[in-house]
Amino acid sequence: MTDISEAKRIRRQADASRLSMTAHLMARAEVSPNSATLASLLAGWALGHGCLPADFGLGRDDFQGLIGTHFPGLVWRLPDDFAAAASPMRERALELDDLVALLQRHAADGIPGAPAIATVVAHGCLGSDHLWQDLGLAARGELSDLMQRNFPGLAARNDRDMKWKKFLYRQLCQEEGLFICRSPSCEQCSEFGDCFGPEA
Repeated sequence: MTDISEAKRIRRQADASRLSMTAHLMARAEVSPNSATLASLLAGWALGHGCLPADFGLGRDDFQGLIGTHFPGLVWRLPDDFAAAASPMRERALELDDLVALLQRHAADGIPGAPAIATVVAHGCLGSDHLWQDLGLAARGELSDLMQRNFPGLAARNDRDMKWKKFLYRQLCQEEGLFICRSPSCEQCSEFGDCFGPEA
């Protein structure tokens, strides 16, 4: 019982820290469609959530440019050794390039930062948890909002609410003409829950 109470207390503290940091960032944000998303991504990274490298996979200059566009005057220093943490991504460079290309092909015109968000999401796909968790977001709903705003055409294809990471990899397979699912329909597949189950 004590362990459960302690876990709840730690969770409440983490939630409060995230809310405080997000509010701090939003107080300095430009009114832009992706500012709240970026504030959540930054807060999640700062709290040690997710798998994103410190520059979100964008490179130092592009990352600082994105921050400067959405949070003018905010000083966000990258660790000096941040590039070393990104080295495991190099082993999956081709996969990463394919994911970035898929997302950027569907990036919404007129949404500032959408092409950069494509790179961020692609890096999150290389993690081992649900995509919203690997991105360091607070909840799956934030990821759904991100996808619908930045990649509306692609998001519209996910009309059955498939888990986002599974959905993106499925899109890659379909574009390449690869069909790895053996079941004639999702409903008859023994792994239905893996693709469509809750993400908690």
